[in-house]
Amino acid sequence: MTTTPRSLAHITLGPVLLHGNSVVVRPPRIADYPHWRRIRLRDRHYIEPFWYSSTLDWAARHCGTHWVRECLTSRAEARTGRRLASVIEVDGRFAGQVELGSIDDAAASAELGIWVDAEVARHGIGGMAAAMLMDYGVEHLGLQRITAPISPANVAAARGAAGLGFRREALMGRYFDVGGARRDHELWGLTKADVPPRGIVQHWIDRYDAHPTSPPPTAAGEATEAPLPRITVLAATSRHYAGRVLHLLDPLRTPRRVRLADPGRQEVVIRNRRVTDWGRWRATRLRSRAVLDPDAATPGETWARRHTWFRWLREFLYARPGLRSARGLVLAIEVKGDYVGEARLFDLDMFDRNARMFVWTDPAHGDDIRTAATRLLLTHAFGPLGLCRVSTAVEPDDTRSADIAARVGMTLEGRMRGYVGATGRRGDHDLWAVTMGTAADAEPETPAPSARRTLGPADPQ
Repeated sequence: MTTTPRSLAHITLGPVLLHGNSVVVRPPRIADYPHWRRIRLRDRHYIEPFWYSSTLDWAARHCGTHWVRECLTSRAEARTGRRLASVIEVDGRFAGQVELGSIDDAAASAELGIWVDAEVARHGIGGMAAAMLMDYGVEHLGLQRITAPISPANVAAARGAAGLGFRREALMGRYFDVGGARRDHELWGLTKADVPPRGIVQHWIDRYDAHPTSPPPTAAGEATEAPLPRITVLAATSRHYAGRVLHLLDPLRTPRRVRLADPGRQEVVIRNRRVTDWGRWRATRLRSRAVLDPDAATPGETWARRHTWFRWLREFLYARPGLRSARGLVLAIEVKGDYVGEARLFDLDMFDRNARMFVWTDPAHGDDIRTAATRLLLTHAFGPLGLCRVSTAVEPDDTRSADIAARVGMTLEGRMRGYVGATGRRGDHDLWAVTMGTAADAEPETPAPSARRTLGPADPQ
């Protein structure tokens, strides 16, 4: 995998023939607006129950300004290599959207999202478009893992995901706000090992050849909206770029001051990191190598070289904006004034309500210190930060981390295959999560029963 950002802004895939129809995925255009709006308004009954909630009326959510902003945002994220957002065309007709989002080069992972015009649904068109993007992701972007969150009520989406090779891995509690409330979602995952030898596209074609359906309608519907006025495009574009300029100043802003203490353990404090922490940070990281770099083949020199002053300064500045930065919110853990580890919230989702967590401490300190720091971090997450869900990934044989997760009220939701954890090691990881209002107030002496349960017949294996 390369670490150099590569632009995905001009990727067009296809045509690929299915039932004699030509399927193409291409970048979205401003000119797609009237077709996008017509279909989205007509198919509201099918889309809205599984679409993110909003205080705006459905029609107001599909105005010209929103479409322009979506096009510009997807193009900007595509240029950085973080997102591959595409329009689905069937015989030249706009028929939906499909994307690989949250592309992570370090983890070689991405998330699949799709919606399709109801007139071409159930004919394999959506699956074909998804397969085209997935093949590109695996073959050209080097993806090792692709995920798809699916509502349990969306039976058709789950059936399509299974047909593409996805496997159900977990049930994520209160994962996403759809239809006016936060609801559970199933986590479906596909690893590179699941990809058929001839690719996902050919697998999909073979599947539909074996089970033919009637071809989708080919007559393009008439757009009910006129093309966007230039003044609308200009105004939305100006606001978009003004916002991007303001975000460039984020590292220069003074971060929110954080200093949290455990009432029951006054010696344990988590706080903002300081530039002057470098020496103590380095010493603690070197002592904690077994925790932070478990796959290291050679001791000493290489790990030490990764902890120079310049690397510390770069990491410190990258994380300075806080939760919305590339590194996320990173806080120092102190015990009686000694720097003993870090508590991190990162991977904030696009609606600023979900995040991942990783807490580590010097092995010389007991699990009670990491438990206290974890509880402080969750209190901050669900309080001042306003998050609704925090998750963490734990390797199956890491019983100490699983016990801590259970003590702070987290629930074991399933097992993710081929996942890259916070330490950089790829493998199976158990997904633990807690949502707002469900964190435990008291710490039991022994792990909760859920911490020790095995995956049953209804769980992914």
